[in-house]
Amino acid sequence: FCTPDQVTAVAEAVVTIQRDFGDRENRKHARFKYTVEDRGLDWLRAELADRLRYPLAEPRPFAFTHTGDWYGWRRTADGNRHLVLYMENGRIADTPGAELLTGMREIARIHNGEFRLTPNQNVIVAGVPEDRQADIDALVAEHGLDGYRRLSPMRLNAMACVALPTCPLAMAESERYLPELSTRIEGLLERHGLAGEPVTVRMTGCPNGCARPYLGEIGLVGKAPGRYNLLLGAAFDGTRLNRLVAENIDEAAILDKLDEWLGAWAADRQRDERFGDFVRRRHPAFKAEN
Repeated sequence: FCTPDQVTAVAEAVVTIQRDFGDRENRKHARFKYTVEDRGLDWLRAELADRLRYPLAEPRPFAFTHTGDWYGWRRTADGNRHLVLYMENGRIADTPGAELLTGMREIARIHNGEFRLTPNQNVIVAGVPEDRQADIDALVAEHGLDGYRRLSPMRLNAMACVALPTCPLAMAESERYLPELSTRIEGLLERHGLAGEPVTVRMTGCPNGCARPYLGEIGLVGKAPGRYNLLLGAAFDGTRLNRLVAENIDEAAILDKLDEWLGAWAADRQRDERFGDFVRRRHPAFKAEN
């Protein structure tokens, strides 16, 4: 545990530890989690304390309840406002009906604060004084940046990696394809009376998992052009991985599987039961955990 005033120093110390001790030879072993695994938590705590010149406090209980972004306006203790805007798969571009890039440029002309990127590929217009909030809201509405108000909860909780044609590791489409597939999944949700339900969807073009498909209630991992592994059953709050349900299937099979599972969820869900929790309760792959 660290106090708010210590956060920046702790983050800097963690980054420099990874700089100095991370594996810079093997890309597949280069992440910080492997440094922790190889050297151990006791070593990490000691190294942090040495760099900070004080030890961190003991951990305090904490429960994750949400892995997405809190869209819309938030106010912090300093009196400033912060606006979280939805950017589908992180792509800021002008398209018919939504001039996202132009809109962000217009906001930048009048905004003296910061623009921050979130781990869910969205943008925070941060540090907005109260007297600027209405002006920014007007630009958001004018340029179609208000998707967070209009789009379905499922789409607002969906994310894809860049995949083709940018990433050389990709074996299937992801960023360019997920919006189209999301529309079809929205149709299934509506058919089963689930249109207002938030469901996390994650898609990647290969198994490396840059969009965290293994933490999606619905996860799709590219195997070949037009073909994906379908994984279901992760926790909405990000505390449980999903399981493989079908391997190397095309869109028609994906939609058939989802239609079956969403229909069963609508018919047999327990009170306030999330989709991933329903799959965990019903699918044989989770039997040992149940």
